[in-house]
Amino acid sequence: MPLGQWCSLQYMAEVAENEADVEVTRLSVTDMDEAGSTAWRAVYTIVQGDEGGFFRISTDSESNEGILETAKSLDFEAKNQFVLQVAVTNQVPFAVKLPTSIATVTVNVRDVNEAPIFYPPVKTAEVSEDIPLGHEVTVYTAQDPDKMRSQKIKYFMENDRAGWLAIHPESGLITTRAALDRESYLVKNNTYEAVVLAVDDGSPPATGTGTLLLTLWDVNDNGPELERQEVTVCNTEPETQHLRILDKDQPPNTSPFRAKLTNNSDENWAVEMDAQGEVAMLKLLRPLKEDIYSVYFHLLDNQGMGQATVLTATVCECKGQVDRCPGRQAATIGAPAILAILGAILALLIILLLLLLFVRKRKMVKEPLLLPEEDTRDNIFYYGEEGGGEEDQDYDLSQLHRGLEARPEVILRNDVVPTLLPAPQYHPRPTNPDEIGNFIHENLKAADTDPTAPPYDSLLV
Repeated sequence: MPLGQWCSLQYMAEVAENEADVEVTRLSVTDMDEAGSTAWRAVYTIVQGDEGGFFRISTDSESNEGILETAKSLDFEAKNQFVLQVAVTNQVPFAVKLPTSIATVTVNVRDVNEAPIFYPPVKTAEVSEDIPLGHEVTVYTAQDPDKMRSQKIKYFMENDRAGWLAIHPESGLITTRAALDRESYLVKNNTYEAVVLAVDDGSPPATGTGTLLLTLWDVNDNGPELERQEVTVCNTEPETQHLRILDKDQPPNTSPFRAKLTNNSDENWAVEMDAQGEVAMLKLLRPLKEDIYSVYFHLLDNQGMGQATVLTATVCECKGQVDRCPGRQAATIGAPAILAILGAILALLIILLLLLLFVRKRKMVKEPLLLPEEDTRDNIFYYGEEGGGEEDQDYDLSQLHRGLEARPEVILRNDVVPTLLPAPQYHPRPTNPDEIGNFIHENLKAADTDPTAPPYDSLLV
C-alpha cells in the first residue's frame, strides 16, 4: 500500500534561544499499511532550510511521528526564524519511483535575556606593587548580546580576597583601594586573581562573569632576615654556625647579602659571609658561661635595604659540636619523671586515706543498752528467764491500772496559758560500775515525770 498524505503540509513552532537538544514539534503522516511493519514505518529528512545544522529529525517508533529537535543552541540576534522543508518516505522503498512528499515547518526563535559577556573572558594587567591608592589598574567591560533590547550594565567586584581593588559600577574602571603586596600568600607566581561581575537590568536580570589576572611588579620593600632564629654552641672549641639569609623580594633586590653585628655583639661573636653572599657564618670568639645570649644583626640586601634582627644563642658547657646543652637535656628528661613520681605519691596518699576511713568505720560499733550477764554488780540482782512458781503467778493485773479509770475528764481550755514542764532528763549509762545504782534511781525518777513513758512498778535488768 503506498504512503499516505501528510496530516498537515504547514507546521508552525517556537523555541527559546540558547537551548539545545529540546523538542521543537512533531510531524504526522497517514499510512494504510500494517502498523509496525517496515512498509508502514516512515523516514523523515530535512531537505532544505537547515544549512547550519541547527536541527535534527527522527521517527517515533510507536506513533510513527517525526520528532523535530534542536541539535545546537539558536541565537535570536543572529537568526530569529527558520523555514524547513521536510520530506517523508517509507523505510522500504517502492518498486516504482514516486514523487517525494514535502511539508514546511516554520520555526520562530524566541528572544530571552542573555547575560553580558566580558571581552576578553580573562583579562590581564600589570602594575607595580607600590602604586598609590586610587590609582588606575585597568578598564574591564562587558557587552550585552541582546542587541534588540536597550539595557544598562553595572559592574561589581565578586571575588577580591585581599580587598585591594574597586570597580566603577558604570565604566568598569578598576582602581586600587588598598596597598598591593606581591609577597602576600594570595599572590601566586606574581599574579593576583580577581573576579568581576556584569549585571544587566533585564527582567529577570542576567549576570556575566570575567576574570582579571593582575601581575604585580616587585619593588624592594622587604629587608633580609635569618632563616633560623636560634642556635646552640659549646663554649669550648665552638663550631661555626651557618645561617642562611632569606629575602621575600626578587632579584636584584636579594643576594648577595651583607651582615654585621651591632649592640656590642662583636665583643663575643664574629660574623662573615660566604662566597655567594647568601649564608652568614657566626663564630663564638671567647668562652662564655652557660646561659642564653642575644646576638644582634644588621642585614643588608644587594640594593642596600637593611633590617635589624636578633638571634638567640644558647651557650653550653661543652666542647665542639652540640645540638642542645647536656645539662638542659637532662633537666628536660627529668621533668616528666618528676611529674610521674608526684602523681604516684598523690595516688598512694588517696589509697591510704580510703583505708583509714574504712578501718574507722569498722571500729564504730554500737554499745549495748544493758550490761551483759557476765558483768556482775554488787548492788544489782539478776533474775533467770524462767518465772516463779504458782504463788508468783497469782496476781491481779487490774491493780496496775488503778487510778487510770478514775481520772477526771480532761477539759480543753483556750483561755489559760498551759504550764510548760521541763523535759525529763535521762542519764547515760555510767562507765563506773559503782554508779549504776544512782543511774537506775535517777532514770526511774525521770520516767515518773515523763507522760510518754509506760507505768513502772519494778525494773528488770
